[in-house]
Amino acid sequence: MPTMLQMAVNSDHVSNGFGSGHTEQLCRELELAGVESLLTLDSEGALATGVTLVADAGATQASDGAATRFRQQAVDALANGLPLSVSVCGLGEGTDVHAAFSRVCDLLGRAACDTGALPGCIELVIDAEALTPQLAWSVRSERAGDGPVHVLAGQFMRQAHKSFTERDRHDQFWLQLWLAHVAGTVRAAYAPHVHPQCSLLSAEPANCINPSTAVQVPAGTAWLPMRLNVLRFADDNGLLRESALEHTLCRCVEIGDALHDLVRWPTAQMRHDAWLNRRLALELTGFGDLLMKRRQDPKRFSSLSDLYELLRWMQQILEKRSRVVARRIDHLPALERSDPSHALPCGQVRNGWRSRWLQAVESAAVRHRNLIVLSPWSIFPTRQRADYRYADLLPLLGFAHACAFPPPPSLSHWNIKQFKTFHQRAWAVLQQRGAADQIAEGP
Repeated sequence: MPTMLQMAVNSDHVSNGFGSGHTEQLCRELELAGVESLLTLDSEGALATGVTLVADAGATQASDGAATRFRQQAVDALANGLPLSVSVCGLGEGTDVHAAFSRVCDLLGRAACDTGALPGCIELVIDAEALTPQLAWSVRSERAGDGPVHVLAGQFMRQAHKSFTERDRHDQFWLQLWLAHVAGTVRAAYAPHVHPQCSLLSAEPANCINPSTAVQVPAGTAWLPMRLNVLRFADDNGLLRESALEHTLCRCVEIGDALHDLVRWPTAQMRHDAWLNRRLALELTGFGDLLMKRRQDPKRFSSLSDLYELLRWMQQILEKRSRVVARRIDHLPALERSDPSHALPCGQVRNGWRSRWLQAVESAAVRHRNLIVLSPWSIFPTRQRADYRYADLLPLLGFAHACAFPPPPSLSHWNIKQFKTFHQRAWAVLQQRGAADQIAEGP
């Protein structure tokens, strides 16, 4: 199977961006360093990413103009050969939820038909409070064809409420999600915020799923996606070649930063975000495989402790390199936008705040708002059924700036109680990220 790099180099569209010398060299360096690029190619052969859109279901149902604008946005993305993820909002009280959601799915089905795109290129994101998993899947498959449905399930991660109605609704949600998972149709997502690596910036609400990476992200944000499997740097006994891994982590930051300026970001909102936040999405995987190769018991605290220290070390390397790049080139523009003195009237107080802010930026400035992506499934060994004992490694998710929710490994031997408990435990860890007070609010 040819790699993305090979396909791009051999493409008739090489001159449109990807194959232009420097870009090709950077991608080849990334590949040779043992890192997988998760970028896609657009219809002209240029490096690009998927598109995230938000559809106001109530507005598209009530206004032909709103429906036309949304449909055109979808057509633009699909016509460029890009995967598309649509987060459906506006399904609150006073809305005919079924009709409004059906309207969005109809518009997406027509957009796919008009552009010749496969239905699977379109992913849908819905709030579990608005639609049940079963209803979301059945309407989507009927109106827009088969494809992924992501359910933002944070409200159902807590324990069931006391009233009979609420308990029944809670139980029905988990039963439907479990059955949908078995059929491979619906996935839960429950990382409602992405967190910055720098304490001068704030966490951001994330209500979309990036269609290229399954990372839960804010709408319209621009992420440079890569994947690094730590097992590639281990010998037969699981001993890591730390110097090689450190070098590769540094190259991920350096090359990712350079590629940020060369990728074709599909929308104006993404282009602005790429400039403002320079987000990297380095997905770290292979931790379950590494533990198995070391013949360590995942239920022993020492196993968790070893991987925790490994991730802490990797985090420090990535963040240090981001600061190095910031000193060499420039720090993140979002840091300037977050200066609290902007909200103060001119005068001595504002000047004092400005001076303190600049001192803080000088010591803590970074080049990239976000760096590390983890998935709840990265803690399991690959190419086999998920051994539930590895769920004790879920605290590792605390290192994630953003969380990915790709298709899980085989859970055929789990029961619904294990399925529910696993997700609730993962959600609890993700809730603890960024517990320390932030210094500043974001823009």
